[in-house]
Amino acid sequence: MPERSNNRLAFKLLLLVLLTSALLSVIATSVQLYLTFHRQDATLREVTPQIQNGFGQSLSLALWSYDVQQVDQILDGIFSNPDIASIKLSTDEGRLWERVPSDPEEILQLDKIELVYRDQARGVTPLGTLELGLSRARIWSDLYAQVLVVFLSNVAKAGFASIAIFVIFSRLVSRHLRRIAAYVSEPNWLTDGPPLALDRPDTSVVDDLDAILAAVNTTRTRFSDVNSDLGAASEQLRVVLDTTMNGIIGLDQHGVVDVINPAARHMLGGKSQQTPFQWPERIKFLDIVDMRPLDASSDPINRALAGQVLTGETHLMTRDGHHENRYVRVSSALVEDEASNLRCVIVLDDVSLLEKNRQQIERKGRLDALGQLTGGIAHDFNNLLATILYAMQLTRADNISDRSDRVLKTALGAVERGRELTGRLLAFAKRQPGLAKSRALADSFREFEALARPAIEANVDIVLVPPDPELLVYCDHGQLDNALLNLVLNSRDAIMRSGKGRKIIIKARALDEVDVDLALRREDLHAYITQGMMEEHAEDVARHDARAYRYVEISVTDDGPGMTDEVKRRAIDPFFTTKDTNSGTGLGLSMVYGFIQHSDGELRIYSELGYGSTIRMILPRGTTENEREAPITRLPIRRGNGQQILVAEDEESLLVVMEDLIAELGFSFIPARSGPEALQIIEDGTQVDLLLTDIVMPGGIGGFELASRVRKLRPGLPVVYMSGYTGFTSSEMGKVVAPMVQKPCPPVELAEILAEALAVTSKVDEK
Repeated sequence: MPERSNNRLAFKLLLLVLLTSALLSVIATSVQLYLTFHRQDATLREVTPQIQNGFGQSLSLALWSYDVQQVDQILDGIFSNPDIASIKLSTDEGRLWERVPSDPEEILQLDKIELVYRDQARGVTPLGTLELGLSRARIWSDLYAQVLVVFLSNVAKAGFASIAIFVIFSRLVSRHLRRIAAYVSEPNWLTDGPPLALDRPDTSVVDDLDAILAAVNTTRTRFSDVNSDLGAASEQLRVVLDTTMNGIIGLDQHGVVDVINPAARHMLGGKSQQTPFQWPERIKFLDIVDMRPLDASSDPINRALAGQVLTGETHLMTRDGHHENRYVRVSSALVEDEASNLRCVIVLDDVSLLEKNRQQIERKGRLDALGQLTGGIAHDFNNLLATILYAMQLTRADNISDRSDRVLKTALGAVERGRELTGRLLAFAKRQPGLAKSRALADSFREFEALARPAIEANVDIVLVPPDPELLVYCDHGQLDNALLNLVLNSRDAIMRSGKGRKIIIKARALDEVDVDLALRREDLHAYITQGMMEEHAEDVARHDARAYRYVEISVTDDGPGMTDEVKRRAIDPFFTTKDTNSGTGLGLSMVYGFIQHSDGELRIYSELGYGSTIRMILPRGTTENEREAPITRLPIRRGNGQQILVAEDEESLLVVMEDLIAELGFSFIPARSGPEALQIIEDGTQVDLLLTDIVMPGGIGGFELASRVRKLRPGLPVVYMSGYTGFTSSEMGKVVAPMVQKPCPPVELAEILAEALAVTSKVDEK
């Protein structure tokens, strides 16, 4: 309360006391004057009897004796009475004496006295009438004087009393009320500072101010307790919202984000804006068929704002700053509290892994159904071929011409190829086991080259990179040839259909371990790992003996147009094809994956739009004893000495795995999620000993350009490229030609490449 407004209450009290005192004075004075008036009026009424008793007999005697002088003297004596304003004496003989009033307009009370003479002989003789005019002027004059005295005395007493009350009230009450008002006017009076205290002596009697003081301090204590409870509850709620994996977003009626927890920020792509903020334009929900944004009427956010209650709908959602989309389960509820500005609350649950597993199960179901259908057709077709085979063999046993025998021999060859085909179909359908055996991959490549070249147009080059002659693969090699042929024909069709590219490369490499990579690939939508391979990896981990299964990776790479995310997602679905109706059945990659399943391996699809595609088949290693290789001891890993490795990678999941892997290999990890971010780290002068960069990244700066710019700033900095697409050539690297790591890369191979690159730089520095 402002100090200038102090004593206002005391002034109001003073005014009320004066008004009350004046009113009471008026009432008391009126009563007093009323009683005085009636008392004096009663006295006035006694004047006439007194005149009659005191002057009546003498006046009658004077009239009887005709003593005029005596009559005048008696009348003067009567008129001297202040209550008598007029006298009129009239006799029976017609004589008249008068004394007139000083104020002719004064209203008088007229009383009459009959004058008689009493004689014993004659009796009573009437003499005349004495008329007296009684005046109340003296009464009114006395009353007026009393009014002034009483009123002025009461006003004086009330004034002095009011001033005394004002001073006492200001001292004993007003200043304490101002102190209380000033205390509770402080912004944080309920939480900060000492309790309220008043500057007044302690007494054993508790008065109203003590009650107010106790109430204020009690309120302060209760608020502190409530505030503490609310703070604890708020902190618990914050911990729950920060800890829950569900994204929780509160939207107002305009779609503005008013409330958001960390999990939701992460789902939106790490939004760090302060609330409130508009729903990010780049966060959209996509149609899983054509990967286009849903229209406004189908968008779950718009539907929730329109009043619909969503109950666990699964949608594909983009993420700000990330090229990888996420599957989220969307639920919503309307806010019924009218005092809240929130319209609805959205709950987002990241179900990407569950959805991928569901798709894998659904895809497996479709493949099983396809297998049953394929098996039935192959079995019946095999019976028909057997009938034809027997008929032709019986016909050849008869005496027929050489020409007919040659024709039948050709037909028998076709039947044998048909039986081989049905055998592969039955193996895919799990109706009969594949004929797995161990064989040198170099021999398979030579035979496949003779098979594939006639099927490829002259304007498309097919390059088979000779593998290590000692590299053996354990699988059904007939199915392997069929799988490779499917992949090569798919690459050829993509090149011919788009008019982009002219080269198909087939090569193989040995994989000494897959333990680190398997965890990453299991979360990748385009990595199809068989259950057998997962079980083998689990055996490797459970043994704790540093032994593991080894594998062979066979890749088919083209420099065609590449695949979209949607095509990659549905690539192995049965009957899915991007070719014309008459150009393909959509079973090629499905049968390749069926072969991978039976071989306990992995199929991995990697593609970059505008660059090309790489399809990898990871298969078990074989031995010279025509068996699958048993787990062998891992090779020792070369470790670093804490060198700073700058890793530029836009795929978040891979970046997380790379951080653990780099640290495990003895290096220090510096992450960069784009080319510009990596370049900024170099420009800031951060100590970097090697750049490990992906090739295709968002942000306008790819791996090759990043390496070129970095070398201008740091000429001696070693560079290592990494990519899942293996079709890049040295000429495409530009000015910085450097080693390339294939993603996923086993730890041993990565450690070897990093150590070699750092060693080369060290030798150059020494020279």
